[in-house]
Amino acid sequence: MDAARNGAASECVALSSWIAGKWSTSGGTFEVYSPTTGSVIDRLRSAGSADVDEAAAAARQAFERYRATPAPVRAGWCLSASAAVLAHEDRLARELSAEHGKPVADALAEVRSAANGFRMAAGVVLGDPGESPSVADAGKRIAVRREPLGVWAVITPWNFPLNIPVEYIGPALSTGNAVVWKPAPTTARIAALFREVLLDADFPQDLLQLVVTDELTVAQHLTAHPMVSAIGFTGGSAAGEAIERAHPGKHLLLELGGNTAVVVLDDADLDAAADAIAASAFWNAGQVCSAAGKVLVARPLHDALAQRVADRARKTVLGDPLEPGTTQGPLHLAASVERIQAHVDDACSRGARLLTGGAVDARLGGGFYLPTVLADVPEDAAAFHEETFGPVAALSAYDTEEELIAAANAGSYGLVAAVHTRSASRAFRVSEALEAGLVVVNDSSNYWELNLPFGGAHGRRSGRGRLGGRFALSEFTQVKAIAIDIR
Repeated sequence: MDAARNGAASECVALSSWIAGKWSTSGGTFEVYSPTTGSVIDRLRSAGSADVDEAAAAARQAFERYRATPAPVRAGWCLSASAAVLAHEDRLARELSAEHGKPVADALAEVRSAANGFRMAAGVVLGDPGESPSVADAGKRIAVRREPLGVWAVITPWNFPLNIPVEYIGPALSTGNAVVWKPAPTTARIAALFREVLLDADFPQDLLQLVVTDELTVAQHLTAHPMVSAIGFTGGSAAGEAIERAHPGKHLLLELGGNTAVVVLDDADLDAAADAIAASAFWNAGQVCSAAGKVLVARPLHDALAQRVADRARKTVLGDPLEPGTTQGPLHLAASVERIQAHVDDACSRGARLLTGGAVDARLGGGFYLPTVLADVPEDAAAFHEETFGPVAALSAYDTEEELIAAANAGSYGLVAAVHTRSASRAFRVSEALEAGLVVVNDSSNYWELNLPFGGAHGRRSGRGRLGGRFALSEFTQVKAIAIDIR
């Protein structure tokens, strides 16, 4: 950890890909950087196509061996995994903070949430009662059961490098599937540590293979592999759509991009709305698919709300994510600054007012982008139609409820939306009119719990299927009906 904190490079670690019961030592290497210092903190081995073949074969063999394991045993696997994560929570949190750049308190919360994800997966599978529907034929008895799909290729992003993988791995294991997991290369070291920690858990270890690579062709080989029955992917819309086009015959669970609309009606509580918008826009440095993308405000409230959000932005403490007082660390990818700055500059060139931020922190430099508030942002600004994925709140004023709804539904995304109002009837009316998979009323659009269904609205560029609690059962299993003649 000291090497990670100080930006010192180490030799290539043995812990990279975990395949067929061992840590792989094959392949070339790639570098992992500290987002805080910009220095190399490690060199990891990059798996190749042959490693994918070995991982898929091992996962398939494990699936065939354990697919009929009773649900209570599978639930026990997940409970054991949860206990293993909690036993190493401090080590995991500090490594996550150093490699990702999020404040260590947020990293610890993510580790604990990952542990909760395993516990929830155990509870969900135990709570499935099965079905025995009635039929017209008195001589028949019907059993409806859920069966696992097989081997899952799970590809996860860097913004929540533990929580998002468990959203797939937990229900996959609890329902009897096997997983080949490919994490983002920039957070591959924490993925390898996570896999090492899970070796302490009491489940058949070949049910979870880890393939670490920075090569796109290797990831493509994984998703196309004939032993892979299903693909779980969280990431950008363009990449997810490419997977969808390339694999029409495989079961797909895709959680893709968002440009969250936050609708503030004219009866909203200004201070509460400002708190929620700041949390929506600036938490995790805005690197969240549900972060506030466009804040659409009733015109009488616009200026006062914009100033309140700016006041909260100025109170953010940027700094070393491993220091306890830090509330925002660096952007995970230094290259993100260019996109974020382009969105800010584009909005200002079209008439938006910059109230605070709008640049990297002059004291810290690099990827430390100041929380930014833009007022009077026009509809044709890029920030209103594309994911900024950075700490930017862009506000615009509208005259009527109908205009607010139309602006919220404009664009191609439909993952999350939020509404602020004191009226229960307006909350329901507007929420039902918004085209999003989740609508949050009077709270941060980043509000989320593991047991809730999470995914994009139909016909939008935010994915297909649902993660979360019992809703994941239909994604990770297929239904089989068995009709028995008792005569």
